[in-house]
Amino acid sequence: MNEAKADIIMSYCKTSAIISAPPTLIWNTCLAPMQWQDWDHNLHQLRNVSGKCENGTTAIFVQKDGREFMFTLHDVVKDRSVMFSGQALGGTLKAEGKILITPIDNFSTRIEYSFELSGTLGFVMALLRKRDVVEGTESGLRNMVKMVEEEVQATDFVIMN
Repeated sequence: MNEAKADIIMSYCKTSAIISAPPTLIWNTCLAPMQWQDWDHNLHQLRNVSGKCENGTTAIFVQKDGREFMFTLHDVVKDRSVMFSGQALGGTLKAEGKILITPIDNFSTRIEYSFELSGTLGFVMALLRKRDVVEGTESGLRNMVKMVEEEVQATDFVIMN
């Protein structure tokens, strides 16, 4: 853990999968459309999206329970990575997610998804919702993999016919 980080990370999950698809297909299917509710089962919608999936883009993540959080995208590298971070309740609850797309060879790519809660209220959230953070992160990755696999199958079907 980074010693210089001021916030104590109270709830953290990191998961990864290897998929038979190029990074561009993963990016174009899951991230570029800015329809992240398609893979994040906790999101109802992204509202007031200020632009494309690029550095500085902001959006309000509207959760299914009605809570809303403003997030900003950063460390965006097309076909490779995106981070999103935001805070609520005067900065006492902070959240950050990271998606890394790493080619392994000509046929497979690793998708890594991590999510963390921090800040003083993060302690309470860790006690009450740690399982939700883990399940949400793992489910989000599974959904991304499923979406890409469906896109690969649809593409293979078109090419073969």
